[in-house]
Amino acid sequence: MSLEKSVLTEPIISNLLSTHYGIFPLSVNKLKLGTANCFQVYDGNKYYFLKEFQSDILEEEVVREAKLLDYLSDAEFPVTRFYKTLHNEFVIRYRDHILCLEKYIEGHTYGYNDLPLDLLPKVGRMLGKLHQALKDYPLPIGMAEQWLDSISAESVIAKYDELIQIAESKADADKLPQLMEDLQYKKQLALRCEEYKKYYNGITNCSTHGDFQGCQLIWEQEEIKAVIDFSAAACLPVTWELMRSFVQSSSLCRNSATIDIAALCDYVREYLKFSPLTKNDMHAMPYVYLFQLAQSRYGYPQYLLNPDSEDREGLLRFAFWRTQMCREVEKKAEAISKELVKLL
Repeated sequence: MSLEKSVLTEPIISNLLSTHYGIFPLSVNKLKLGTANCFQVYDGNKYYFLKEFQSDILEEEVVREAKLLDYLSDAEFPVTRFYKTLHNEFVIRYRDHILCLEKYIEGHTYGYNDLPLDLLPKVGRMLGKLHQALKDYPLPIGMAEQWLDSISAESVIAKYDELIQIAESKADADKLPQLMEDLQYKKQLALRCEEYKKYYNGITNCSTHGDFQGCQLIWEQEEIKAVIDFSAAACLPVTWELMRSFVQSSSLCRNSATIDIAALCDYVREYLKFSPLTKNDMHAMPYVYLFQLAQSRYGYPQYLLNPDSEDREGLLRFAFWRTQMCREVEKKAEAISKELVKLL
């Protein structure tokens, strides 16, 4: 779901790569991946992966990702690596956008909705391996105490009220009823934000991917060949990354907004083979995730305020789905917590 239209064309890409990398492309193909604009480039000898970040992404963030990939690669964790330019830099710049060139990894990828359910435990296992590999690697802290204190029920409700007003004038008529129903529901759930905050007390944090899910994996013969896109890497609550990665990867969750608690437990059980969790982590897991869902508006403002987005309708579908998932997590949170604690 690209958030911005690309500023690149095939001739521009060819000129940039020849100038900065000494690479002369024979073909350039745009890929439908993630929120950035991504391209497969072929020079007659090998394939490359070119990524054009959104205009608000800072160079220091991309360089941080490049160094992280070098660290993981040196530790024999399956990732790609950035190519350096002729001037020994990790990135190039074009029209206020940061670009990077990465090693292209052959293999099979799954979309947001079609990862086979029997592969889910392998996803959980790989996340456990990643956290073990990153246990001593420092990354910026996300969801810190200051961030948590900055979120109140009143502030969240005010943001939803603002979206409701915008929707009344800018939403397509056929989308308006669902938009209103969802935003009103999220307003009501926001009233419990203070209650959910208590679950952050004492939970485990670690350096992690930040957007770990099935579509961020490259597969070969039903085995994970590589983990890609560490642009959101940070030190975060393990409970959040773990449950979010299950929900985002499970085709049952993605296609019907339904959580299979037994499958979630299998997922976490595989994770535990490589990285430890506490009873407090297990108890808090659905509530930490629910707090994130309750206060996050992602998808709605992108649809309402960015008419030029390349996938405006897709962003709204994602928002609708995630709010439905929010209802599912709220309904099953107590049962999920109870079953997860039994794993220890």
